[in-house]
Amino acid sequence: MPDGNDQPQVAVLRHTENDERGIFDSQVSYVLYTRSGPENGTQLYTNDTKGLHNSNFDPSRQTKFITHGWKSSAMNTGLVDMKEAYLKYNNYNIIMVDWQPLAASTFYLGPMRNTERVGRTSAEFIDFLVAETELKTENIHFIGHSLGAHVAGNTGSLITSGRLGRITGLDPALPGFHLLTSDKTRLDPTDAMFVDIIHSCGGVLGYLQPLGSVDFYPNGGTAVQPGCCCIPEIMEACSHGRARVYFTESIGSKTGFVASKCDTWDQFMQGSCNYSRTTLLGEHVDKMATGTYFLTTRSEPPYSNQMEITDNTI
Repeated sequence: MPDGNDQPQVAVLRHTENDERGIFDSQVSYVLYTRSGPENGTQLYTNDTKGLHNSNFDPSRQTKFITHGWKSSAMNTGLVDMKEAYLKYNNYNIIMVDWQPLAASTFYLGPMRNTERVGRTSAEFIDFLVAETELKTENIHFIGHSLGAHVAGNTGSLITSGRLGRITGLDPALPGFHLLTSDKTRLDPTDAMFVDIIHSCGGVLGYLQPLGSVDFYPNGGTAVQPGCCCIPEIMEACSHGRARVYFTESIGSKTGFVASKCDTWDQFMQGSCNYSRTTLLGEHVDKMATGTYFLTTRSEPPYSNQMEITDNTI
């Protein structure tokens, strides 16, 4: 299975008691970045009111939470690229959720189960932000890759101060969740006001079935994504990371990733959906969109194969 840098790692799919590390034995970090501090973030703590008010957190801005998956951290290159793309595009509150100690075990089922614990802790942190500032939960967007998508889902289902405005699941992790957990502990459409999913290694490392309000299937949503070659394990790891790569490019893209509503990939490729509804994959998705959307990409950056457009709406 791939780590946060899309490198294949050995994962042990059995349970050990030593892996049941409680949430209080480790640390979940919340690090704030804004244009005033784009490189050196400020760590925030639940119930640390003074630290919060001394930070650059501005409740009038849109707030983006970003988190990682298995054997990764918030400092992995792909998520740092996403943070930087956001701050280049606008002055958001970017909060990187780092649960590395709880995601690091080779015994995969431990980190898988920890997604609920990290979600609960993150929900408590958001409830604290709402209580101490005028932050509105509908202005919160939580983005998670792989296991991080389920962290986002658990956060959304467990906050008590309102409903998250949006959750984006980037190839939500499949292993374990389809057999060992209930719908309540994985990402689903009820976890936020709007849930968009990008599938890129569906049926292997990520879910293939729809999980959101709207689900995007670039290149069919499965491995092998264009440009991912050539050893099977590497192709799958690369494909799993492509959802994150496409989403990051979408933030400041001048072309956008235009996707067509369609029931199946085969119908899309046959041209049966050429005149169906379209919307943009990624940051600038139409939040009224529902159902399944398909598109193709290039094999190298820029991955969008569209002609340049003048705005980010269709």
